[in-house]
Amino acid sequence: MRRIICLLLLSLIIASPLQAEVPRTIEAEGTATITNGDLITARRTAVNQAAEMATRRASTFVSSSSEVRDGALVSDNTRITSNGLLHDIHVIEEHLNGNELTVRIRAQVSGAQGCPGGMEESAYQRNIGFTAFPMTQPSQANAGGLHQIATQLPELMARELKQSPGFNSHTATHLTLHPNLQNAPTQMLDDGTLTNLQRHTEQTNMQYIVSGVIRDISQRNPQGAREPNILVDLYHRVDPNNDRNLRAFIMDVYIHDAFSGGLIWQNRYMTAGLWNAGQQRTGFATDAFWQQDYGQKVRRTMRQVVADINDALRCEPFSARITRTEQNRVWINAGELSGINPGDRLSVYRRYTHYDAMQIAYPEFTNTQRTLTIDSVQPNFASGTLNSGAGEINIQRDDIVKSQ
Repeated sequence: MRRIICLLLLSLIIASPLQAEVPRTIEAEGTATITNGDLITARRTAVNQAAEMATRRASTFVSSSSEVRDGALVSDNTRITSNGLLHDIHVIEEHLNGNELTVRIRAQVSGAQGCPGGMEESAYQRNIGFTAFPMTQPSQANAGGLHQIATQLPELMARELKQSPGFNSHTATHLTLHPNLQNAPTQMLDDGTLTNLQRHTEQTNMQYIVSGVIRDISQRNPQGAREPNILVDLYHRVDPNNDRNLRAFIMDVYIHDAFSGGLIWQNRYMTAGLWNAGQQRTGFATDAFWQQDYGQKVRRTMRQVVADINDALRCEPFSARITRTEQNRVWINAGELSGINPGDRLSVYRRYTHYDAMQIAYPEFTNTQRTLTIDSVQPNFASGTLNSGAGEINIQRDDIVKSQ
């Protein structure tokens, strides 16, 4: 009986379809101009261009969906999706024509992790704004002179996130999103806060706001009585790897929707590392800081935050603000730089304003079941026509469009 069961299990394993996607090999070319004889920089630029082309060629496709009610088309959406990861890049050819360098690469492309519910990643560029990450106890920054961490940390994360496909990050680190750090985060940002943020980042069409609070960067204090043996106690004090030199790093990170103000994601990060610089003013994000074990742990945490933000937002639909309407023509504040192309179809959402007991305004967006078809694209804005007149459903400035 046991033999029969084993054979049955083996046959099921053999018969089961493989879920892993086999990587594909693809080739692509990139070109760059050699400036001031700098061949190394030109080669790097050309390879990056070829890698981007390879990713697009291998994994970009167009999908469309339509919804018909009572014989009438009420929703007609087109999405451009990019879903691939590039690795094992090799330069196989290189040609020099005057000051123009052309390289040809061969790379492996494998499918990226899918989105929940069978959704696809949007290839549109999402604009992410990073505000300041204030400290609840600024005096803790005295050791090492780390006072600039509140602005430099989010700036570094914004720079790293910008390297990820589908994200265009911006900094507004002169702004603090949470007036009361002890009670952060705010579950819903009011209209006044959102207006202030958009005023400082109007040209970036900010879709999401990343903020944070640095809760603890204190040095560990020895607990309990001193070591009875004076020599052992002295050794522990001068030992750079002793736990007495540990320094904490605790940070909360929040993501708000820049259109509705709603809190959509939050997480706490905790780590600790050895701090052997004492009161030396290394400053934050300097070579001396990164050389510390503590600096390495902070860098690792920072990269984990960026990866988590990527995971949290990569499957979210692209959104843009409506800036103008004229009959059935609509303008939006996203264009070629955001990946918008002629022929793209976007769903239109109507903005409604609600007031709480304190008469503070909060927005809500409702799907109008109307579609905007893009026919004119500029670098920072685009326009198109609705499948019905804007006046029929009262589409106005500050309404939005979404890719899904």
